[in-house]
Amino acid sequence: MTPPEGEGDSYRGYPSISDSSIVDAAVTDAYGKGRQVLAHTNGDAAIDQFLAAVRKATTRHRPADPRPVAIHAQTARQDQLDAMRELGVIPSFFSMHTFYWGGWYRETVLGEERAAGISPAASALARGMIYTSHHDAPVALPDSMAILSSQVTRVTRSGHVLGEEQRVCPMDAIKATTINAAYQYFEEATKGSITVGKLADLVILTRNPLTVPPEEIRAIQVVQTIKEGRVVHPETPEKPSS
Repeated sequence: MTPPEGEGDSYRGYPSISDSSIVDAAVTDAYGKGRQVLAHTNGDAAIDQFLAAVRKATTRHRPADPRPVAIHAQTARQDQLDAMRELGVIPSFFSMHTFYWGGWYRETVLGEERAAGISPAASALARGMIYTSHHDAPVALPDSMAILSSQVTRVTRSGHVLGEEQRVCPMDAIKATTINAAYQYFEEATKGSITVGKLADLVILTRNPLTVPPEEIRAIQVVQTIKEGRVVHPETPEKPSS
């Protein structure tokens, strides 16, 4: 594809941490202290580096439920998803990449075949994996409907469908930002679904994302937001105490 100015045709990006022993030591130390590890792993080389560190830490400490998270996991390969499933790694995809930069990935960075596989949510689901999806603010503005739309349609800004086989149904897209997100942070007992005993964190929408045409999900508006049972949007004045 097209390398950045000043770089040769062999350019493949660069690591944030070039010495893998540093990554290994950090992950092993966290596992030894019972701490959850969330690592930014956008390219497949970074994913390889993280998975190798998780494997070493797992072998040494055998944690019961570590829930490590691969943030973005943008270019995760199929074999890497297999390793994530084996190790219990949760991929947290920046799904809106397909809309905002999908064309750039396809035309300049990865090419048609590899770009079609970014944020491989359907492949994760096919393996019975839990995945989440985020918006990475301020890189992209917070917009939950855009997150849902990007997973269901995978349409780029130019209107191209990037990786049709990686599209997911609206319910799985909703789970990626609700119950799966709660699970990612060990909060599934108190958040993430409408269940007696959980926090009343709810939204009321103008339309049902499960029944509208997929291409119309992005235009759905939030009418009301309820946080722990209290309306926080639109903002309402506090009642005076008696």
